[in-house]
Amino acid sequence: MKRFIKTAVVSGCFWLAGACSATPVIFDTDVAIDDWSALLLLANHPDVELLAVTANGVGETHCQPALRNIPALLDLTKAAEVSFGCGDDYPMDGFFVFPDPWREQADTLSGVAVPASDRIASEAHAVEIIHQSLAKSSQPVTLIATGSLTNIAQWLAKYPDDKSKVSRLVIMGGAFKVHGNIVVPGFTDGHPNNQAEWNIYVDPLAASQVFASGLAIEVVGLDVTNQVQVTQAFAKEFKQKASTPAADFWDMVLDDNDWFIDSGEYYFWDVLAALVVIDPAFCEGEMQPVWVEYQVADQPSAWDAKHIPALRADGSKRNHLDPAKSGITHLGGDNPPVKICTSTLPERAFSLFTQTLNHRF
Repeated sequence: MKRFIKTAVVSGCFWLAGACSATPVIFDTDVAIDDWSALLLLANHPDVELLAVTANGVGETHCQPALRNIPALLDLTKAAEVSFGCGDDYPMDGFFVFPDPWREQADTLSGVAVPASDRIASEAHAVEIIHQSLAKSSQPVTLIATGSLTNIAQWLAKYPDDKSKVSRLVIMGGAFKVHGNIVVPGFTDGHPNNQAEWNIYVDPLAASQVFASGLAIEVVGLDVTNQVQVTQAFAKEFKQKASTPAADFWDMVLDDNDWFIDSGEYYFWDVLAALVVIDPAFCEGEMQPVWVEYQVADQPSAWDAKHIPALRADGSKRNHLDPAKSGITHLGGDNPPVKICTSTLPERAFSLFTQTLNHRF
């Protein structure tokens, strides 16, 4: 097994032959397998000044493991001071969750060991971290959300005036002209929803509010992420080039998930969203309004999690939602138009990812 060493933390922005102007970024993530690689990419790319990383317990990870794993991954990169913290443990409404085996993998970094970090998590709620990071930035900030949109919706509700400080919000989520990814053999067999995408499905109320917000949104949905499938050929090529702590970590994750690669179901979901943050050329698309189905049901379903409390964060009664319809993203409606990514640059995406994780600062 490869041995990890802690990289020196440096400030500034350097890439190959010179300095660059970095874009301030806040990364809202559920710290799952594809989020790890996206975090390493954003934290190590010279065009990005990573201000904060926020998580919650709604997506694939739980808060306590997230607060352990985020700083450990940051230590494998060039990132200097980065605020990080967590939000709520449950969605704004509903009782939907990711499958338990996926959550265990997220909590444990797929069993790949990394040194514990000395970085200290913020005690503030994720919403406050977003607000404070925006207030401190001297220029407009790019937000990227690659998990449920719970933190983003709550932040918008509490600090609506902050919208003027955000240049763009890149979302990994949704499916429009392709099938969704809720039904996964061996994990969610028999699920009635074959149109929704997981990040939107687990908190459709939050997603509905975000798409109505008027923010400058770019949507990296399954329509475009289906173009960046992770293959054994890529894993083999990446292994041959791995030469930094960040790349060594990701090489071991790929080794541990060879079954996932062989299934043909593994894509550069969150990595592609991160690449769109770095370079908008990775998102060719069209402007369309989007609305999200949020269907309240009279009774609980077999897909409701029993550990989620009956009351929402605001004290109101939590609704049961229709698992067959909730979370489906639709084009059209009365919301402000957003950019839907429909095509990308697959070869360049894999190349830039590999180059960035292997760059030494």
